[in-house]
Amino acid sequence: MTSSVTSSSRKIQQVACIPDARGSDVVEDPVASYSAISRCYLKIAKRCRLHKLIRQRFALALKIQQEDFALLFQQTKLQCIQSQRKDIQSQDEPVASNSSIQSRAYLNQLLLINQSQALHIQSTWFPGAKN
Repeated sequence: MTSSVTSSSRKIQQVACIPDARGSDVVEDPVASYSAISRCYLKIAKRCRLHKLIRQRFALALKIQQEDFALLFQQTKLQCIQSQRKDIQSQDEPVASNSSIQSRAYLNQLLLINQSQALHIQSTWFPGAKN
């Protein structure tokens, strides 16, 4: 295919340059000149189409890369927000301080004393009652 194109272009080039009757000036055949110009335009158009496709491909690749980065950034931001929420929730939970533990222990002791006194009173007042 390329050899036929090359040979046809050589023929066109040979036809394009026809010597004048005087032999010194070269007169170009208008049809050959037009076809040569058309071939040049066709080559330029093909190159432009190719370059356009290449530009579009790189633009698409860049857009995909930007979307990937935005998605990654969004996921990182979401994880950061979730960890902050967990930190806040853990701070909201009451932490058992030493004084609260002591007051609970004291209340438990009072409860046990009251229960034992109630059982003692019950056993003395109602000697036949079972526990």
